[in-house]
Amino acid sequence: MNDKDISDWGREIGRRVDQFVNSKEIKDLQENIRGTVEHTVSEVQRSVQEAVDHTEIYRKERKRQLPVVRKPKGRVSGTLMEIFGICGAAAGWTSAVTGWLLALIGIDFFSVGAGVLSSGMAAVFAGICTGVAVTGGIWRRRAGRFRKYVRTMGERDFYSIEGLAQTVRKKEKFVIRDLGKMIKLGWFQEGHLDEQQTCFMLTNESYRMYLDAQEQLRQRKEEEQRLAEEQELEEQDPVRKQLRMTVEEGNECIRRIREINEVIEGQEISGKLFRLEKVCAQIFGHIEEKPEKLPDIRKFMSYYLPITLKLVERYHEFSSQPVQGENIVTAKREIEDMLDDINGAFEKMFDKLFEEDALDISTDISVLSTMLAQEGLLEDEWKK
Repeated sequence: MNDKDISDWGREIGRRVDQFVNSKEIKDLQENIRGTVEHTVSEVQRSVQEAVDHTEIYRKERKRQLPVVRKPKGRVSGTLMEIFGICGAAAGWTSAVTGWLLALIGIDFFSVGAGVLSSGMAAVFAGICTGVAVTGGIWRRRAGRFRKYVRTMGERDFYSIEGLAQTVRKKEKFVIRDLGKMIKLGWFQEGHLDEQQTCFMLTNESYRMYLDAQEQLRQRKEEEQRLAEEQELEEQDPVRKQLRMTVEEGNECIRRIREINEVIEGQEISGKLFRLEKVCAQIFGHIEEKPEKLPDIRKFMSYYLPITLKLVERYHEFSSQPVQGENIVTAKREIEDMLDDINGAFEKMFDKLFEEDALDISTDISVLSTMLAQEGLLEDEWKK
């Protein structure tokens, strides 16, 4: 190849490189790089200002001691990674494209190989820088959203996911994943999402309040379900309904006797009322276990207990009088004496509720004794 050919090749290479450098693609790439750098620099300035504002917010809220990190990872490092990554990626891709073009118009095999090798290395470097820039952008934007979350919540310990989503202009599903990631990173040191993922709680205290409310709601639902089931059973079984009404009425009488006993003066009368309360509670407790015995206390419920409660209330009324005249003292003494008879009668009534049970046991014992005697297994039979 003569000097003229080499000179022509040189001019051709120069022309193509100049054409590539001045091409629309390169100009667009340069414009994008310049715009990205300017945008990133403005983001850095804005981040610095937000950091100052955020520091001021933390200073004002020092008394409250928000359970959040003061310097989330990515606020500064992410920005620097994005800047240097973008610059490195731009340089790397430019070098790779230039190398490939030079390789295409290379004058010998060695030049082509060297151009391809250098372009490949530049592309690898550009790819790494691109990854760094993308990662830095993710970190920077996440730190920015974190600051927005904290500012939006302000003095509130809990906030709706919908409201936070509107703040960062993202979908609610994105915000749920975003908050979950920040909780794992430890940025929200006491952060919690509710079970339905509709609310974010900033502190453990607010989360405990939420759990207590959920537990109360669960208990209320269980109670409502139990009452509904009982009502359904009562509609199918009138005896069950009658039993419930009887027990409720009896418990109300017991409650009233206990209430009077707590305010009335006198150890002797208090002991009698406590005895009355105890035997009544035993009667109703046994009826709850054996509903078939409900007819056995019909007269007790319709007459004995209401009259007894009336006597106790009159005694309380007499005791509250400022002047204890002869009639009041006599009436109180008569009621006290009557309470002894009432307690004895109610205790006998309670014992009578076991009459059939005792008879059944006696019958079983008699039958068993007869069978053992017939088999010669009783001690008296061995002696004979």
